[in-house]
Amino acid sequence: MSHLRRQLLPKTKDMPSGTGFGLMRLFTRKSPRSHSSKKKLPAGEQESESTTSTMSSTETTSIHRYDSGRRYNARQDIPYLLPNDEEENDRAHQQHWMINVAFGSNFDAPVQDALEKGIEVLDSGCGPATWTLEMAEKYPNSTFNGTDISPRFPQTIKPPNCHFFIHNIVDPAPFPDSTFMFIHQRLLSLGILENEWDKALADLMRTLKPGGWIELLEISYTQYENAGPKVTLLMQSVVTYGKSKGLNPGAAHVLDDMLTQAGAVNISSRRVAIPLNHGGKLGDLFWDDFKDIFMALFPIVSRLHSDLADIEDYKRFLDACKTECSEHETALYWIRSCGQKPSNDDE
Repeated sequence: MSHLRRQLLPKTKDMPSGTGFGLMRLFTRKSPRSHSSKKKLPAGEQESESTTSTMSSTETTSIHRYDSGRRYNARQDIPYLLPNDEEENDRAHQQHWMINVAFGSNFDAPVQDALEKGIEVLDSGCGPATWTLEMAEKYPNSTFNGTDISPRFPQTIKPPNCHFFIHNIVDPAPFPDSTFMFIHQRLLSLGILENEWDKALADLMRTLKPGGWIELLEISYTQYENAGPKVTLLMQSVVTYGKSKGLNPGAAHVLDDMLTQAGAVNISSRRVAIPLNHGGKLGDLFWDDFKDIFMALFPIVSRLHSDLADIEDYKRFLDACKTECSEHETALYWIRSCGQKPSNDDE
C-alpha cells in the first residue's frame, strides 16, 4: 500500500544557498527568452537529419516538423506534445533546478548509500540530461545511463561515468535483464500513450535488479489549487488535446497503481504543491517554466480556442494569467513515486 505525503511549500524568498551545480554551469541561460517568432519553414516542409548515438553507435534519422517557429518531432509513433529544440532544452534545464528546490532533492528512493558506493543508474527519457549530468558529477563511483528518443543530450562534454543512448521508451530497452539498481524517469505524461504505460514500465522493471528502486515524477494537469479561469482553460486544453491523442494527462495520480501493476513493492509517494507566480523565487521560476510550456503549446491551445488564435492576443492572455495566479495564489501538484523490485528472497 502506498503512503502519500503532501507537502505545501513555504513562501521562501530565495533559493537555498550552498547548492553545487558544478558541471551544469555549462547549461545556464545566457539571456531571457523573448518568445519572438522564429523563421518558419514553408508549410508542410520537414527537416531531416542523421545523428549517431554516442554509446550505441547506431545511426538514426530524426524527422522534424515546425509549427509557430518551434521544432517538434514529426515521427507518427511519437505522441510527445512539446518541442525538441534548443529553446525547449533551456526550459528543461531551468525546470530541473525548480524541481530540485521544490522537492529538496534529486530523488526520494533510499539509494543514497548505494550511489556513493557505486551502482548502475538509468535516466529514462532523459531529455537534455540535466538530472543525469548533475547526478553523475555528484556520485562519481556510480555509472549513469541516459536514454531519449531525440539526441538532446550532450555528446562530447560530459562526465566519464555518464553515457547516452537514443531509444524510444515504449520499445524494449537496449539493456540486459537486471542491469540497474536505480531507474529514474520524469515528466512523460505528455509523451507516453495511456495504453503503453504498462508496457514501458514492465520493460523498465525487467532491467531493474532485484532489490533495486524505480522512481517516477509527473505534474498533474487535472488537479490544482486555487486555479482561476485562465489557468484552468490552459490546463484543460492540455487535458482535452492530450486525451484526443491517447495520452493520460492525469498520469501523476496513478503512478502508485502503475508501479504496483508493474510488480513493485514498498511504494511511497510525495505530493508537492508548487506556487505559480507567488511565494518568492520558486514561484517566479515556476511561472517562467509554465509560460514557456504554454508558449510552446500555442498551436494546441489556439486550435481549441479560436479567440486565442492570434499570437499577440495569446501573449496578452498569458500576461493576464500571470496576474490571476498571483491574486489567487495558484499552485500545481507535482507527484513523485518510488517503488522497489522484489528481491529474490521475496519471490
